[in-house]
Amino acid sequence: MDFLDHRSGKWAYQKSGQGPEIFLIFHGFGQTHQDMGAFDQIRKPGQTFLFFDMFYHGRSQWTDVGSPLDRLKWREFIRELQLKESFQEFHLIGYSMGGKFALLTYELLPKSVKSLTLLAPDGIKTGLWYSMSSYPNYFHVLFKRVVFRPNRFFGMVEGLNAVGLVEKSLVKFVKTQMETRSKRAQAYFVWKVFGGIQLQLGKIIRQSRSKPIPMTLFIGEFDKMVTAENLERFSSKIPHLRKIILPVGHGGLIEAAANFLASKKISQPIP
Repeated sequence: MDFLDHRSGKWAYQKSGQGPEIFLIFHGFGQTHQDMGAFDQIRKPGQTFLFFDMFYHGRSQWTDVGSPLDRLKWREFIRELQLKESFQEFHLIGYSMGGKFALLTYELLPKSVKSLTLLAPDGIKTGLWYSMSSYPNYFHVLFKRVVFRPNRFFGMVEGLNAVGLVEKSLVKFVKTQMETRSKRAQAYFVWKVFGGIQLQLGKIIRQSRSKPIPMTLFIGEFDKMVTAENLERFSSKIPHLRKIILPVGHGGLIEAAANFLASKKISQPIP
């Protein structure tokens, strides 16, 4: 593993391959860089893939606990990474939470991004939990209770499922992500530190239209977390974006997308 040291934390990443063409690859919530390993099969000679552990995941550490991640700090991390690894331009691949950070990187550094591959990205239609992190402090207290004393919350979710207001797959997802105290703590700190970042979608759309780069959006046909309908407000406004719907749910999208790209023998989005 390699590490990028910053005043706010230590960012861990695994390097695969050698070459001047750089890919930054970001995983989803509750995962590590290893969960994106399926994409290594599409790497070509002359390409270097950097698989990251996002903060509060894997071996990455966020040490500035009193200060959340913001645009300035994220830009600093990317700029310092460019200096450390000696590159200027790069490709982006991001899944779920990692898709949000891929979009944020493109928003901040559009001239440096050569292509963008998104897999069910967060941040386009803001969900309840991300929104809670930007609410007043007393909401943080409520959220903390939900995370550390979840029984009443789980009961409420089960009740909503029983009357048909919440999909069964969503109930399963919530329970899986918050089944242990350590996972619930991870959820709390991730949302508290990351959740305040809201993508400037209008800016991203304008950038992509004024200077088009290859962009591919993968969506799971059976994904109940990030649906095609939720992403439509974004994808419909970028004419050159290639949207690919695969017959999987949220959890199966990484492998399905990597296999799709491998079958096409390409390592960047389809023009």
